[in-house]
Amino acid sequence: MIPIDFKKSTLDNGLRIIVVEHHEYPVVAVDLLVRAGSVDDPQGNDGLSSIVAQLLREGTREKDSFEIADAIDFIGGTLSVDGDYDSTSITASALAKNFTFILKMVSEVARSPAFQPRDTEFQRDKSIATILREKDNKISIGNRNFNQMLYGMHPYGHPPIGTVSGLKSIKRGTILAFHKDHFLPNKSILTVVGDINTANVLATIEEVFGEWRREDREEILLPPIDTIDGHRIRIVDKPDLTQTDIHIGHIGIKRTDPDYFPIVLLNYVLGRGPTSRLYTKLRAERGLTYGVTSTFDTRNLRGPFFIRTFSKNKSAIEALQLVLDELEKIPLKGITQAELDSAKSFYVGHFPLSIETPPQIASKIIEQEFYGLPEDSITNYLEHINAVSLEEVNRAAKRVIDPRNLVVVLVSKAEDILDEAKVLGGVELREP
Repeated sequence: MIPIDFKKSTLDNGLRIIVVEHHEYPVVAVDLLVRAGSVDDPQGNDGLSSIVAQLLREGTREKDSFEIADAIDFIGGTLSVDGDYDSTSITASALAKNFTFILKMVSEVARSPAFQPRDTEFQRDKSIATILREKDNKISIGNRNFNQMLYGMHPYGHPPIGTVSGLKSIKRGTILAFHKDHFLPNKSILTVVGDINTANVLATIEEVFGEWRREDREEILLPPIDTIDGHRIRIVDKPDLTQTDIHIGHIGIKRTDPDYFPIVLLNYVLGRGPTSRLYTKLRAERGLTYGVTSTFDTRNLRGPFFIRTFSKNKSAIEALQLVLDELEKIPLKGITQAELDSAKSFYVGHFPLSIETPPQIASKIIEQEFYGLPEDSITNYLEHINAVSLEEVNRAAKRVIDPRNLVVVLVSKAEDILDEAKVLGGVELREP
């Protein structure tokens, strides 16, 4: 792969900067990542970081949301805000000639939000309505219950959008305090990628962000993540369903796990794509589902490893048992060299497509910096993939796949599956 050359620097206020010159397109992408996400939500205020993120786009002290939208549309650019478990990102892109404009816009949105009471109420009501609508979506029901069972009281136990009770408890003062405590230059990373000149860009960043005031805050101590003991099964009763949504898994890995690349390849073999073991067994051979996927959701702390599929109620436990069987085989027998070679071929073809444009490169670069990965992680990604041996994958499988200790969530018509499910272990019944 062609190396991605970047220039790193840090302003006196602690803002870390990464600039990449990419002259293939006459565009520029700006990505400001703040180390503030739902893990920072105070107890009882679940969803606070999400509300703050949504409100950033709703208006600043100088512009309302319509003026922001009109200004971005006028130059044919984009501006979005996204909140997650570990961070909040403000991303923008435009023609390179408009770099200074979008940089100032990102700065204004991040540093000077208005947090108008009417906007706060609107976004709170919107989030609560979204959560309530989830009760009609079996996938959302499954995800929320799975995370609750897996993480308990840990902040990863609820989605970033929060909970109804948490959102109702949020006041404007709480929002202002969260923004003041977390949206700081020394907790942020700024990436600029595009058809730009590095020296000019650094000078502009200094001008726009140099007066952002640094403040040091005490790190929040998160509760430990409990381990799972045995098979914990929950059926969420939805009597109108004729198909069962199935979620299975346990605690997975951090992004910085030393076996990250072996696990990426292992996961492809297990449950990614139409040649995976799970798809072959459940769909191609038995016709029990139209889809099945496995995922290691890597985060700052240990994210979930989970498998999701679905099947008719009458065949749901059969499908679940087949998944359990495959999870038993993987650490016991490992994968084959042919499977490993196929997984490597997929990434050799797929990864270059994920770093073609300035926004894509900016996203990868800022991920590398956020997690403290080696500076050659992106350039040498495929080299790392190709260097993985069969022994490394199978050793990692024994370490990270734990078929004896799992959370299982079944969203279904309970009376159709309850007796069969009890054979697998104790079953807890819940309403959506």
